[in-house]
Amino acid sequence: MRLSSGSETSTMKKTTIVCIIAPVLFFSLISDAFAVKSRKDYFFKPQLGGWFGPVTPLAETGKLAETTLSGGIFARINLPKENFILRYFKLGVDVSYQRYQSKGVNEIHFVPFYGSIIGLLPIDIPVRLQLKWGAGAGYFYIRPDRIEQWDPVIHAGLEISFPAGRIVNIGLRVDYLYAYEGYIREDADSGHFLNIGITVYFNL
Repeated sequence: MRLSSGSETSTMKKTTIVCIIAPVLFFSLISDAFAVKSRKDYFFKPQLGGWFGPVTPLAETGKLAETTLSGGIFARINLPKENFILRYFKLGVDVSYQRYQSKGVNEIHFVPFYGSIIGLLPIDIPVRLQLKWGAGAGYFYIRPDRIEQWDPVIHAGLEISFPAGRIVNIGLRVDYLYAYEGYIREDADSGHFLNIGITVYFNL
């Protein structure tokens, strides 16, 4: 993404505050989680959910755009439980809306939409650790230049969750998104984004 350059403003204070919101909220929520002696098999149920937290542009993208708050929704289904290996994996689809103010005069609107494979780490602790990876597409709209395009998106991430009741789980997710623009022109700047969010899961 090529944005118009301009004078950079000091955003260190804002970025620091935003980036600690998710971890502080998460660790305050799991203060009692390690006292739980048994875990329910909520991973083995279909789920709907949503997340909210700071989204941060990285690398070259971070030189052009600022950290902000965003959120998204997701849905997940289980693979056959009868298979000893497949039962520890799920298929999911995610979509979110991210709006970045640039350090120049432009503004980025980013809507990533991608599918994922989610794998449960079989570790016997009170919380669930899940790794995920996948791919999809991302819609970009840049104002005021009115540039819009779709780019391939690659995704990888980690989730930590614990039960907050029969139907609801709460967790923390960390996602890395890579938007590839090289197929448009060789000198294009691809996008790098880090999403961190408090997550709420609803077990179906």
